[in-house]
Amino acid sequence: MAVGVLFLIGSIGLGLGSSSEPGPGFFPFVMSGLLISFSLINFIYSLKRVGKFNFATSERFWPESDGIKRILFTTVFLFGFVIGLNYLGFISTTLLFMFIILRSIEPQKWLTVFFLGSLTTVFSYLIFQVWLRSNLPVGFLGF
Repeated sequence: MAVGVLFLIGSIGLGLGSSSEPGPGFFPFVMSGLLISFSLINFIYSLKRVGKFNFATSERFWPESDGIKRILFTTVFLFGFVIGLNYLGFISTTLLFMFIILRSIEPQKWLTVFFLGSLTTVFSYLIFQVWLRSNLPVGFLGF
């Protein structure tokens, strides 16, 4: 929560801008606000569980032995996402990245993969291209 407060203060110093023209501190402000909110929720939840935690019966952080492998795959896919943006464009790369992540890291049904991948891509496009008017990379296909 303290890290969130520090980032919140720093983002205000950068300038928040307005809803039609967000400043450089807008995104860090929103993210630090979310970090503070989730930290507070986690803190309240942990207060309710005082005395109920037992290390002997608690779940492991990575129940499966391939947890580290999944982290490495995700990191490699993220680097591939960044590299692919300039060649394939934002829409194609984001859709492909979401398909790969949803299908390989934590396998989902194809209908779920298609729905969540498409929803994430459209939502990201609307935020960055339409609302924030960012110049997203356009690939060789023109989108």
